[in-house]
Amino acid sequence: MKLQELLIKNRDSILADWEDIVLGEYAPETFRIFKKQKNRFANPIGHKTVTGLAELFDVLCDESAEEVDTPALIEMLKVRALQPITAAEALSFLFEIKILVEQRCQKQGMDKHYKEFLVFCARVDATALAMFSIFTNCRQQVYQVRLNEFKTGRNIITDNAKCSSQVVRENMKNDE
Repeated sequence: MKLQELLIKNRDSILADWEDIVLGEYAPETFRIFKKQKNRFANPIGHKTVTGLAELFDVLCDESAEEVDTPALIEMLKVRALQPITAAEALSFLFEIKILVEQRCQKQGMDKHYKEFLVFCARVDATALAMFSIFTNCRQQVYQVRLNEFKTGRNIITDNAKCSSQVVRENMKNDE
């Protein structure tokens, strides 16, 4: 059995483990919501993460694929660009796939396919560089939007503003 065949055969279990690692970066209660809620509108971050990882896994398994900037992956990176984390933290999940694939190879007794694994690792590393460019472009867009808010004065509306439901809850507490 070749490494690519092993990856395709174990796609669902590898993806499930990878999703747990990525979504596990969030708080435990958030993790449970992301795993439980499958509706893409009720759980947009979880949905974008799961679909982004699935597309990325398929790209990594397809040796003929040259582009990694799939629509779902770009959406996932946009979400991560909005979060208060470093680029290293935002992209570290990608390297976890190497560990998962290595563990799966050892379970299947595929140590003899070490060269194929090294080629796979090289694909992951090249993908990481491409994803870093995509992530930094997304982060730059976030900063540009924020800068435009300051230039136009709209930051006054969005900074420290309370949503209407929060104001109602506070008023109800004060009335009690």
